[in-house]
Amino acid sequence: MRMSSGRELIVQYRRLGNTDLTPSLLGFGCSMIASLATRHSRGEVEATLRAARDSGITFFDTADVYGQGDSERLLGRVHRDHGDGMILCTKAGLTVGSVESLVRMAKPVLNLLLRRWSTAREVTTGTRRRQERQCFNPDYLRRRIEGSVQRLGVDRLDLFLLHNPPTDLPQRDGVFELLLRLKAEGTLRHVGVSCRSLEDADSWIGQSGVACVQVPLDCTRVDAALPILERAGALGVGVIAREIFSHDALAGRSVPDAFRPIVERPEIGVMLAGMGCRTHLHENLAGIDEALRCVHVA
Repeated sequence: MRMSSGRELIVQYRRLGNTDLTPSLLGFGCSMIASLATRHSRGEVEATLRAARDSGITFFDTADVYGQGDSERLLGRVHRDHGDGMILCTKAGLTVGSVESLVRMAKPVLNLLLRRWSTAREVTTGTRRRQERQCFNPDYLRRRIEGSVQRLGVDRLDLFLLHNPPTDLPQRDGVFELLLRLKAEGTLRHVGVSCRSLEDADSWIGQSGVACVQVPLDCTRVDAALPILERAGALGVGVIAREIFSHDALAGRSVPDAFRPIVERPEIGVMLAGMGCRTHLHENLAGIDEALRCVHVA
């Protein structure tokens, strides 16, 4: 992709830990692309996904509960047309029970209403989050993984993550027995953990079978995360940074300034940004391009 100046944008690729995955450093976070909180039309969201792939972005992060499964369905459609080189990462372990199917049926009407009344959107999103529960029963996880494979339209998942499990997960041994079995069967390519916090990640990094961890990490917390990042690097565990614009990441900073401390850490294989429209996509591509050029010059 070219900027308005005609300059080619840099799209960097990094190996994710000791896996055989080499994703784009800028990844596409898909938590909002098909949810009630989505502010853009389905057509614009799908066009943004396709433009992201055309620009060189290869890593797309979703979950079985995002958009009541519609995030995976939408990614599946894009994958059918642009699948070459796409790396799909999904998660399971959160559940909203029967509310999921009810919200999905009502979503076309609700989306129209919520685009007009932002306060209603916040109330609806908050209500949905209060319905969230966790379930890491191996039989439940197997069913959810099978559902994700079907919705994404793939033969196997490139990367599957447990969705924010507690560090004292009661079924820990049984869960990893299942995941390693699914790897051996060819359903899963790699396995990891999406962690609630950096502290949680520290306890999962040493778990046998964990190829990568996903952590909340913005530019204001990189220094505090150094011991964990260095430990992950030493053990060959890949790191995916999410929530890169949270807290005060953009307070008095440009997008490139917010990206740069994350880009500088070689242990981080992917940094996820949510991009609901092509304008957001172009801003993030230009931002990481500038951050990478600054790092290379330095």
